[in-house]
Amino acid sequence: MDRRQIIDKLDTLKERIEDWASINGYDNLDNSDERKNTETGELIWRRTDWEYVDDTYNTMINEKDWYPHPKAFKKMNILWKKYYSTEKIGDSY
Repeated sequence: MDRRQIIDKLDTLKERIEDWASINGYDNLDNSDERKNTETGELIWRRTDWEYVDDTYNTMINEKDWYPHPKAFKKMNILWKKYYSTEKIGDSY
């Protein structure tokens, strides 16, 4: 798969997550990464799934020699399935 195809797929995944979040609420997005305080267990840093995809997209655009690890592709496939919505923006149910 060439870079352009990957960039296009990442952009489509971002849009899919945005559509899902506009229906289900942005607060309901899962976190791809979290850091918690080891003593209190309090969440001190997080990166949402959308931010993960956006970071990957931006790195692909800005770093011409960078290519995602195969694990990243597997994670993107999981995100694609996770943020599936039968309801489209503008549909009234």
